[in-house]
Amino acid sequence: MKLKQKPSDFIVEEIPNFNILSDKDDYKIFLMEKKEIDTFDSIEIISKKLRIPRSQIGFAGLKDKHGITKQYISLPAKYNTTTLKYKEKIRIEHVGYLNRKIKIGDLHGNIFTITARDIKQEELQDIYSRASSIPKIGVPNYFDSQRFRSVIDKHFIAKYILQKNYEQAVKIFLTKYIKSEKRTIKEEKRIIQAHWNNLSTINVRNKILATIIKRYLNTNNWLEAYKKIPSYLREMFVNAYQSYLWNECIKEVFRQHIDKKKLYSIRYSIGYLLFYKKLSSSEIQNIPLSFKTISHKIQPSEFEQKIISKILSQEGVALDDFDIKKTTGNFFKTRERAIIIKPNNLLLSDPVKDELNYRGRNKRFKITLSFTLPKGSYATIVTKRMFNQ
Repeated sequence: MKLKQKPSDFIVEEIPNFNILSDKDDYKIFLMEKKEIDTFDSIEIISKKLRIPRSQIGFAGLKDKHGITKQYISLPAKYNTTTLKYKEKIRIEHVGYLNRKIKIGDLHGNIFTITARDIKQEELQDIYSRASSIPKIGVPNYFDSQRFRSVIDKHFIAKYILQKNYEQAVKIFLTKYIKSEKRTIKEEKRIIQAHWNNLSTINVRNKILATIIKRYLNTNNWLEAYKKIPSYLREMFVNAYQSYLWNECIKEVFRQHIDKKKLYSIRYSIGYLLFYKKLSSSEIQNIPLSFKTISHKIQPSEFEQKIISKILSQEGVALDDFDIKKTTGNFFKTRERAIIIKPNNLLLSDPVKDELNYRGRNKRFKITLSFTLPKGSYATIVTKRMFNQ
């Protein structure tokens, strides 16, 4: 099975939790349609093209690069913009007003329309069978790979911050890179790696990287250098590590509450996730509805405490280590998160010939599925369960 072979194979539409007004107010609301570009890069481009400070652009959710996304953004009404188009990647259109800036979390959920391709004929029956079970027993509410874009070679920068290994945290940011980064950034990071013990001897052109190095050279303090990483990126590091820990906790919940014969693993970008084939009525009854994300202020139940203690011991960190606000300006926040979710309005099309992968005897089919998930839940977890990959 293949996902996202074409941008139109993965479409996401936000369901906002605010009412868009027709009467003029303090903020203009725009519908942004983006293709093959993530939310952060889209906002950066809009900021530059319209000469509006990035901090004044509001948005409700971070959306992945791959596919087509329709989401809402806000701009102060004092700007005269009504439309903007950037290549074939971004288009915004003024649709109304709001009395405040849109903030992260200002949505009920998302509607997904996904085309799965390269499906063998002998796989179809099992796919439809698994799909029929999902509304009944749901799927794990894991954070999926999109949450971990900041994790390179399974290095969690926030974990090094908890362990007060500030040099390693900064070193990963300054020297590690992913394939999709610009060639110039990769080259500079390789130079930084090669001269790590002699940073004063190199000239770095990238503004962010140069600012971090300059701060270290001026202070001889890696924590001070770390704080020069843009705050939104440092927040991503925190969210990534917290999300990973939550995933690990939920895997332990399943081990304790579900017959191990029903469990199987599927890989994702930073390890593997445990899924269940089916659940008995007693297992459904015994699995807690939610599990808290970890922070130093968490007040866990007795059940949560045992699991959290086990996972943190494996990680080599303690609960008190999560109190990093005074040192870094970022913080971990405890939230309740549902352990299992049930997609709403799950629909599957009949299988049809896959024009991209159907070759001679190589008969392949495609299926289009649509469903709605609450905010913060990942459609790719649903597809992992449905297609077992």
